[in-house]
Amino acid sequence: MVRYALLVCAGVLPLACASSSRQVADPVPLCGPIETLAPLPERCEPGELDEYSQALASRLLEPGASALVRVELDDGARVRSVCVGEGPGYGPASAQRAIAKKVDAVLALPPGPECAAGARLDLNRYEAKWAEVHEREARCQEQTRVTRETHGNTTLRNTTVRGHYGVYDREYERCLEYDADWIVLDAPGSTRPWIYVKPEVAHPPGPRAYDTASRCTRKSRVFEKRAACIEADGWERLTPPPR
Repeated sequence: MVRYALLVCAGVLPLACASSSRQVADPVPLCGPIETLAPLPERCEPGELDEYSQALASRLLEPGASALVRVELDDGARVRSVCVGEGPGYGPASAQRAIAKKVDAVLALPPGPECAAGARLDLNRYEAKWAEVHEREARCQEQTRVTRETHGNTTLRNTTVRGHYGVYDREYERCLEYDADWIVLDAPGSTRPWIYVKPEVAHPPGPRAYDTASRCTRKSRVFEKRAACIEADGWERLTPPPR
């Protein structure tokens, strides 16, 4: 345990040091802007990082975690730092506290694949983005209802919009699409959708989510064709992980 404290406080793993008087680790930090972080791996083959990423996730993520966790590796592909992405609700703060208790397990892991040395791994991306979508859906449902009640119109259409009843389709959809940085596409046979996001790099190229979603919806209502259209615009697909 003394070795662990020295390593942490010396900066080998720049997670916050625990106070000797409290014996409680301070929460790990929130992540800074993407341009201040290590880049994503560029030399790894498809699937080469799967096993190592799963090992990190099993140690860092609580069941049902909804926060994005970013792990930076040093030049030897060992864990150098861990931070938590900002997000809605209590998910990020809960992850900050929980991860602070698990640094021993992270330090004990062997190095990752050589191709990831000096790079960054992003964990729990789907759940983190799904939490953002849920928060937007709940907010838009409430705002739409309030708007209709404020205008004295209590006649609501008997329709379902992503599971919400009694909400005006157009107003609800406009609220969902306003400044969104994701595209949700309901996948046949799945209870959870595919979520398309911009690549996790600084200043990602390509059109806005609203522009891509509108164009691809007009182009085709067929799921496979819409998915191909979205991906052609450079959007990255996040699929629901197995539960």
